[in-house]
Amino acid sequence: MKGHYKARSLTYHGFTLIELLVVVAIIAILAAMMSPALSRAKVKAKQISCLNNLRQLQMALQMYADDFNDHVPPRTSSGANWIAKLQPYYQDRRVLVCPTDGPTAKRSFVINGFNDWFAVHLSKEEFEEFRTWQGVRSMKLTAVPEPSNTIVFGEKFKDSPHNHMDFYQGDGNDFEEVNQSKHRAGNQSVESGGSNYAFVDGSVRFMKYGTTMAPENLWAVTEQWRPASPMFQAPQ
Repeated sequence: MKGHYKARSLTYHGFTLIELLVVVAIIAILAAMMSPALSRAKVKAKQISCLNNLRQLQMALQMYADDFNDHVPPRTSSGANWIAKLQPYYQDRRVLVCPTDGPTAKRSFVINGFNDWFAVHLSKEEFEEFRTWQGVRSMKLTAVPEPSNTIVFGEKFKDSPHNHMDFYQGDGNDFEEVNQSKHRAGNQSVESGGSNYAFVDGSVRFMKYGTTMAPENLWAVTEQWRPASPMFQAPQ
């Protein structure tokens, strides 16, 4: 007697259009919720990379100073600038660029020109020569009275051609050329961002927008220039 087998019917259930739309909507909501966090994470990663580059530049400056009787590279147009002077100590030119500025950027940082120190310690004739990038006058790092609270390197605007932070150019490079909010999410206001700075004592840290300018200008060295905005100060 032959056995009789009853075929089992197999029923496949797919997603309905409504179910698919619900899934897509949930994914979109989750993506929207995660987007700000991802944006902040990217900004933070680039900020940390920039901070590490600044640390290497500051170390290069310190090694240069150790080899040259504590002097910083002279601010001059007749010879190699600080970028070339320090290169034997940092070697890899990629440390000159912050990832926030993109792969085509050549340099993201400016060094303190210490204009206020020269304005106070040079004669009027010598200072005018200094202003025209002549001579080889330099300053010792030990001349800075507050090394832990005085900036030596900062982040500039991407398109700025400046190598130094000079107080007397325009309204001051600290206003016009230094980018005080380079690191912020795209939807954030300028005031909510901040930038990285290296200090004379070797420390590097992130500073919120405006905090390097008030209540004290952390680019200034002398008592005459530090409390007030350099745009209201002029060498006599």
